[in-house]
Amino acid sequence: MIQDIDSKRSHVPGKILLYFAAVMLVALLVYGWSMPPVDASGFRQTQTALSIDWIARGFPVLSYITPVIGAPWSIPFEFPLYQWLAAILANATGMGIDNSARLVSAVFHVGCVVMVYRVVLAIRADRALALCIAGAFAASPYALFWGRSVMIESTAVFFGLVFVWALARLREAPLGYPRMLGLGLVAVLSAVLSALVKVTTFFGFAAFVALAFAWLALREHGWRPQWLARQWPLLAWGALSALAVVAVMTQWLTHADALKAQSPLGHEITSSALSAWNYGTLQQKLDPATWWGTVFKKRFSGAVGSNWVFLVFLVVGLCARPIRAAVLVLLVAYLAPVAVFTNLHIAHPYYQAATIVFATSIVGLVVWWSIQRAQASGKTTRPIWLVGFLCLLSLGTLGGSYFKRMKEAREPGQVAQIAAVVKAATPEDSVIVGFGQDWSSELPYLAGRRAVMVPDWAPTTALASMAASDAALGGLPLGALVECRNAIGSDPARSAHLQQIIARYSAGVSVQTVGQCQVWLHR
Repeated sequence: MIQDIDSKRSHVPGKILLYFAAVMLVALLVYGWSMPPVDASGFRQTQTALSIDWIARGFPVLSYITPVIGAPWSIPFEFPLYQWLAAILANATGMGIDNSARLVSAVFHVGCVVMVYRVVLAIRADRALALCIAGAFAASPYALFWGRSVMIESTAVFFGLVFVWALARLREAPLGYPRMLGLGLVAVLSAVLSALVKVTTFFGFAAFVALAFAWLALREHGWRPQWLARQWPLLAWGALSALAVVAVMTQWLTHADALKAQSPLGHEITSSALSAWNYGTLQQKLDPATWWGTVFKKRFSGAVGSNWVFLVFLVVGLCARPIRAAVLVLLVAYLAPVAVFTNLHIAHPYYQAATIVFATSIVGLVVWWSIQRAQASGKTTRPIWLVGFLCLLSLGTLGGSYFKRMKEAREPGQVAQIAAVVKAATPEDSVIVGFGQDWSSELPYLAGRRAVMVPDWAPTTALASMAASDAALGGLPLGALVECRNAIGSDPARSAHLQQIIARYSAGVSVQTVGQCQVWLHR
């Protein structure tokens, strides 16, 4: 009986974290329900929403369009599983794209919490441990905020966790062939789906599996033939998953790049053209400022809301002998994607959604270890105070940072004002030509129009093409020309092309000023 009471008490800290996270997730969804997806990384959220919008209108799924940089409009990056599900929900219920996309994202986020719990149980049958690690992930302010955004992140993380779970279950012995086959197929399918939705996210889970396997081999003398013979299902299905990912991703990238290359601007965002941008430079990887200024100061806070508090958890975990090895494996898995896709993690704060589960797992491990210590010393209330502190820290971060961003997103900014003017005064099948907003999807999404958003980095050949013909409009009428402050005319030739384009699309139309931008409307 005493053992049962102690067991139930050990579950309390993890449950507190989970209950807190449930309340906060609902609060975030309710507060952001009528808000456009521009509360953070609006560039990326509206790009995803724009694709969902046009899929919901009945356009192709696999060759889906994101009409932001000109005809023929299709510039696919990820496989559109998330976008397709959000479009289906929007059409089935009549709700707006913003809300259907947030709901799908949140459902996958809740699925991630469940899968974290199941992964831990598959590795070690300790419910208190599973509750602590799942609760730490669920209560993370970073995971809560991005888990309900209009993003593909929670979808990719969910399938990555299913992949880890399936491989963990394959370590069970003995396994009948039907069960082994089922788990193996789940591992392969989930690996492929995670990589298709977002390959940079899947990389983190593949790295974690490789690190965990290496740790097991080292601990259990994995070089012995007997050990290898026992682990052959794990090895075989892990290798098959990797091969399937490479094969399918190769086909998808070939398909996507062929579609992008059909337009002058799209050619600049193919996988080969973006390779250097994605990986970053060796100098970035070796620069201490990257790891101090970006990783520690900006990214370490995601797990609990404070970089210094997370550092304390990390140090405690590395010093606690029972959990040291697991903390080290999780730390390397957390940092490995940053070391590989360095520039992406520097440029985009949402990229940590792929790795935050490894950081929060370290927090959960330390909470569980504190429970074991508290029970041994008879001071069972200490873990309660610890998770209470984590909840307060998360609440403070949500209120002080994320809710503030959401409040600001409710106020119509310059882009929203331009979009409202364009939407009210132009035909639905018309096209916006825009300068000075990079190739952001915010204006075309909020206006509900196709667009040719010309970034400052547009090649001179693309500018010359636009100056000479209307090919970028794809045969559709021009609805609006929008010029905001830009640096496209960096030399005489580029400046001349820019002036030709503006003269071409502003002829005979009066101009109006919206914010700091000039807008010409073709009614």
